Amino acid sequence: MKRCLLCISIVSILFLAGCWDHSELNQNSIVTGIAIDKGKEHKYKLSIESTSAAELNPRTAQGLAPAIVYSIEGDTVGEITHKFNTAISTHLVFSHTRLLIIGEDIAREGILSFMDYFDRDREIRDDFNIVVARDTEAVDFLRITNDYQKVSSLKIFPQLDNMLKEWGGTPGIKLNDFIRTYSSPGQVPVLSAMKIDGEKEKGWNLDNIKTTVPGAIAKIDSLAIFKNGKLQGYLDLNDTRMLVWIQSKLEQTSLSIPYEKNKFFGLRVMHSKTKIKARQVNGRPQFDIFIKAESILDGSEKGIKAAKANAFEDFEDKTNRYLEKEFSKLIEKMQKEYVADIFGLGEIFRDQDYKHFKQYEDNWDTGFKDAKINVHVNVEIKRSGFRNNSNNIK
Repeated sequence: MKRCLLCISIVSILFLAGCWDHSELNQNSIVTGIAIDKGKEHKYKLSIESTSAAELNPRTAQGLAPAIVYSIEGDTVGEITHKFNTAISTHLVFSHTRLLIIGEDIAREGILSFMDYFDRDREIRDDFNIVVARDTEAVDFLRITNDYQKVSSLKIFPQLDNMLKEWGGTPGIKLNDFIRTYSSPGQVPVLSAMKIDGEKEKGWNLDNIKTTVPGAIAKIDSLAIFKNGKLQGYLDLNDTRMLVWIQSKLEQTSLSIPYEKNKFFGLRVMHSKTKIKARQVNGRPQFDIFIKAESILDGSEKGIKAAKANAFEDFEDKTNRYLEKEFSKLIEKMQKEYVADIFGLGEIFRDQDYKHFKQYEDNWDTGFKDAKINVHVNVEIKRSGFRNNSNNIK
């Protein structure tokens, strides 16, 4: 019995050999942001944002740079990520990456070659946001200093998520979303696009976070459309919100609805749901998009009387007609100008009528271009706040 226990103990020791691949905290650098631009001497210029834990902690911060940005060129992303120790003494940890920024020039040439690396790499997680940099290099966004979130990537990551939650102006695309959409025969991928508002050189200085009016700030600007892995064009924020709404991802938003000439009333949409029915009719795909939402009156301009007996019915009717027009304009633009199904209607058609979808499976662009798409909007105004009329407000 004793010999048996001794043997078990000896064998158990083999599994208690310690952390053979451990590394001390001060030997690691946490990478929170990555930027990819065209290189001058090589194919890519890869930039990383390495954070300083001491500067992010209010107790230990000394007013130094909260992060350091390094750039190296190479011909493959995999090569570059393991080459940073030519300039950095610590081991780079990519598992906490929050943001990938892609330069506009390289996005137009194609991004699939390096997106494959991020999808395959076992250390990098697939839950970081991806954006396209407009009118400037992607690395410039990593250099911008910010007040509340000193590190650019840690500021932009929640900025995108909060924009989606509060207004719906971005679809919040992460790596796993992009890969899934690209692999789909019935949808083309999109990414949020950003611009730098102000003089970017001023944003690179720590003084940018010491003033009430920053010299430069990273702003969500539009939506980038991709086909075959290449950037095709952009949609503005209002069209982006319409897309998010059709995809039933809209949590809440605010609308300014035209009432009369130069007069508007505001609505705060609190709850929304979208249902889409797909089928083949007269030899072509047909979609009926039903959008139902609940809202509250968020304000009206002087002269618009909300106390009239039929005021809410009038507001609802104008809202429904306005939104149906906006949705239809976006759909028509995607069918005629881009021939790109950013909505995922092809996926819905495949799920609901696979028998007829099979004829478009290898070229859904043809089916999407010829499809008849009807939009039906029903917005209900549940309450209007404390004031009935706006004409008492001087």
